[in-house]
Amino acid sequence: MPSISHSDRLAKLPAAELNRSLAGFLQPVTDLLPDHRLTPVIHLMIQGIVTSQSPIITQMARGASHLDQSIRPTCQRSYRFLANPHFTHRTLLKGLYGIAQRAVAVQRPAYLVVAVDPVNMEKPYTHALEGVCRVMKETPPCLGHPKRITRGYPAITATLVNLAQPGTTYANWFSYETAEFISQNREVERAFRITRTLFPRQKLRFVGDAGLDDQKVFAQVERVHAEFVIRACHDRQLEVYNDRLDRWESATLFDLVATVPLQFEQKIRFTHARKVRTVRTGFGWFKIRLLDTPQVLWVVVAHDVVEGHDLILLTNVPLKNAPTVRQVYADWRKRGNIEHGYRFDQEEGLDVEAMRVATLEHMRRLFVLVLLAAQFVYYIGRTWTQRAVRWLRDLGGKLGLKSDRDGPYVLLRGVSAVWQTAATLTFAAHHPFPRDA
Repeated sequence: MPSISHSDRLAKLPAAELNRSLAGFLQPVTDLLPDHRLTPVIHLMIQGIVTSQSPIITQMARGASHLDQSIRPTCQRSYRFLANPHFTHRTLLKGLYGIAQRAVAVQRPAYLVVAVDPVNMEKPYTHALEGVCRVMKETPPCLGHPKRITRGYPAITATLVNLAQPGTTYANWFSYETAEFISQNREVERAFRITRTLFPRQKLRFVGDAGLDDQKVFAQVERVHAEFVIRACHDRQLEVYNDRLDRWESATLFDLVATVPLQFEQKIRFTHARKVRTVRTGFGWFKIRLLDTPQVLWVVVAHDVVEGHDLILLTNVPLKNAPTVRQVYADWRKRGNIEHGYRFDQEEGLDVEAMRVATLEHMRRLFVLVLLAAQFVYYIGRTWTQRAVRWLRDLGGKLGLKSDRDGPYVLLRGVSAVWQTAATLTFAAHHPFPRDA
């Protein structure tokens, strides 16, 4: 009788549907694993990360369904997976990239907008772990101090940001202290090169913030036959093309920006802290040539008419008319999606910085698993019906107010609630609470 009651209760939850979706989502990864017995282990680990919203092994094991009276055997399976010598984190990365290729094949965008951005993972109290190094951190808790030096690990990802389900085309958790590290610029170059290898025929447009404002980066993108839109932060001597005199003339970037004529205005809507702000923005553009290289670029100037601020974008996309400028600017704005993804991985989402493993290889494997768990939440939002997704969001705490946002956090908590309930019912069915007679 208890088993019938247990089955009836589980049948009312979409736990089986979530498990089937997870198996389909992870197929590009599990097909590469050297042993089929590892497939249920990685399923349990991803399920545990989503359920516990943490990469800590004991919390992951607590959130996964198991029949044992203790979670220790489940923890041991996870630790053995991380230490398995028959594959490396690169095997998991290939599967992660395969998921991105499948998402592109399904969604079929006209071209791919790829955001490349480094991020520092903080481990402030760590001293003896392999490869721990000093990194620059720009987020709280040090309010009022925008940057600080702390201990941690740098990482870098390249993310497809113009898809409903984002995909990762490059990811690396690395250390400045290891012999294999060459430079961060080398990591950026590898992101460009591997993305092109994954998508040899698609048109690629890389977008980046001021950290990529480097002529070496511009040349690296050219070598993979791709486009780029990068925010400029450095003043530089260059040549500007004078259409009237049909010649190149020497000037500095910031001087040209200050005098560029604005060709059109547009109202731009920004969302910050859940508040929408509309800004009148004027746009101007001109063609330039760098002095050190013969590379011809274009400059887009987005001028805040009210505040008087200028946003400067450098691109190798030929800007012939206003629609092209609008498209280039809109693609660069999609770069913010990678920041949202980092926050989802780090903070109120999956808390990737809390991982507690001892070696760099184990960290890299867990890092890839956290990326897979985050993308699985987006996969559910894209592939499930609207009613089913709404049910999960209601379970996750959707308020039903106009101020609600249908982001991944509420959906994550809905999926977590389903799996946590299934794990609790499964455990209770096999190990009932010992009530005193």
